[in-house]
Amino acid sequence: MEPWKIVFDEAAFHLFTASSAFERRKLLDAFADLRTNPQRDADYEGKDAAGRILSVWAMRPFLITYWLDSFISEIRIVNIEKIKY
Repeated sequence: MEPWKIVFDEAAFHLFTASSAFERRKLLDAFADLRTNPQRDADYEGKDAAGRILSVWAMRPFLITYWLDSFISEIRIVNIEKIKY
């Protein structure tokens, strides 16, 4: 079985690159966790305009929104939002 790959939408990539080194490290750790367990239970689910199920994972201080393309083993990161808590 192919290992899962992380693929970024442009807006998510820009937020990642604009984050501090500490925040990028936290995000990289979160992405590694997602690659290990892409079928994890989401904290929230919704649908996009194409009808795909979007999973939202609350990983303080971020909300990471993604969908799984199981056919080609990709985790599509569509949004990263920094939240205040």
